[in-house]
Amino acid sequence: MNYSKIYYKIIENRKNNPANGYVERHHIVPKSLGGNNHSDNLVDLTAREHFICHALLTKMYSEGTPSYYKMIKAFFKCIRIF
Repeated sequence: MNYSKIYYKIIENRKNNPANGYVERHHIVPKSLGGNNHSDNLVDLTAREHFICHALLTKMYSEGTPSYYKMIKAFFKCIRIF
C-alpha cells in the first residue's frame, strides 16, 4: 500500500478545502524530521484526519530507523488523553 500517496492526498484535500469547526494544526513535514513552522508546512485537519495522518507517518518509514521511532513518538503525542 502506498502510505505516502494517501498521506499527501489528505493534506492536499485539506489545503484546497478547509475544514469547518474543530481543527488541529498539523506539520506536513514533521518538525522532528526537519520541518518548520512556516505556513506552507502547516495544515488544519479534522481530529480524525490528524489521527490518520500520524498513523500513516508511522507506516511511511522503515521500522527500526530513527525516523520511524520519531513518528511513533509523535503518534502517541497525537493520541494523548487529557
